[in-house]
Amino acid sequence: MKLTALNVEKWPKAATRQEILDRDGLYFIVQPSGKKSWALRYRHNGKSVKHTIGKYPALQLKDARSKANELRAEIERGADPHGAKVTARRSTKVNDTFEAAVRRYITDYQFRNKRSWEWTARRLGLMVDGTAEPKQCPSLAIIRDGSKDQYGRRRVSLVDRWGARRIGDVTDADIVAAIDQVARHAPIAANRLHAVLSALFGWAKDKRLVASNPCTGLRRPAQETARDRVLSDDELRKVWQAAGELGHPYTGLVRLLVLLGQRRNEIADLRWSEIDLEERVLHLPAARTKNGRAHDVPLSAQALAVVAGLPHLVDADLVFTRRRKPITAFAWLKLKLDEASGVSDWTLHDLRRTVASGLQRLGVRLEVTEAVLNHKSGSVSGIVAVYQKHDYADEKRDALARWADHVDALVSGKKGNVVTLRA
Repeated sequence: MKLTALNVEKWPKAATRQEILDRDGLYFIVQPSGKKSWALRYRHNGKSVKHTIGKYPALQLKDARSKANELRAEIERGADPHGAKVTARRSTKVNDTFEAAVRRYITDYQFRNKRSWEWTARRLGLMVDGTAEPKQCPSLAIIRDGSKDQYGRRRVSLVDRWGARRIGDVTDADIVAAIDQVARHAPIAANRLHAVLSALFGWAKDKRLVASNPCTGLRRPAQETARDRVLSDDELRKVWQAAGELGHPYTGLVRLLVLLGQRRNEIADLRWSEIDLEERVLHLPAARTKNGRAHDVPLSAQALAVVAGLPHLVDADLVFTRRRKPITAFAWLKLKLDEASGVSDWTLHDLRRTVASGLQRLGVRLEVTEAVLNHKSGSVSGIVAVYQKHDYADEKRDALARWADHVDALVSGKKGNVVTLRA
């Protein structure tokens, strides 16, 4: 039936909702209550969409047809009027500023799922401000953009820079400018910022805070190659001795990294409840290991001596702590180690590679070395990993004891058990 101004006015209500087609997707809607409105049906990205244009009689037939013509022209150019309306409505209900989105990303997602949440927060421009109850994210303060850190380097704080803007208004050009600023003095740090922003906007897209991820298609600014740095015997001795000048909690932390070859954060976040002095082993739970697999680390006599010499705060489970907080000043620690040892161009993670290389040179089998390091892949992977359930507990203990004797010989100057490591 052809709609006219008269029959639209006189159209009777019914027991069920009525949709009367006018033309080209424009429908006249009559509710069982008698309320009337106009809607345009169209397809966007292969899906059927219904977009309410307005209510009758505020919008008469003539005006509804004119509005529908305007909307169809926009749709033909790729627009999605209904999607835009939903986004606009949501923005009035949800604080979608960049700062609010980052805070929600850190507290609701990163803190609950990632051990590196604090590192991510700092990359975006937030830092921990005070303590919190267990399993609750502490309050976060804004780092001021352009302020200097303890080493005199200017910080980049995107929360301070973009905080009041809607996160959906941050463009790829904004992101390129921020990454390029970092890349001028720290190319690898710029790569990390690229990764952090890409993850943030990917999360924001899932939460419907942005229509698309502006990092998509943006290349990382620097080409990275896998590190192969292994400290020589002399360098390892110097680092060990330099660690002794730092005092607690850094002396014990560095020396356990040298003796055990575990990941930095797995030792830095060590709990007293994870140490079994009677069995002489560290029980690292799955929640604290990179690959999500529980890992037992045998303690050699030398490692046990380091642990036994550590002060134990009766009201704190953390082993390495300052003011009952986890250690975070790794950049400061590395700077002090470099100054005291004279060894340069290395990272704390290179100690792990040095242990692995040293175990191989001591004749330790590859699968035992991988068990010591808690590597999930390598010589025991694929179908072999399904059926190979031997935990190599005895072999790991023997390997780490031999390595500790090697380190002991380096430090003491004894030559009997020293196996030379290449730089």
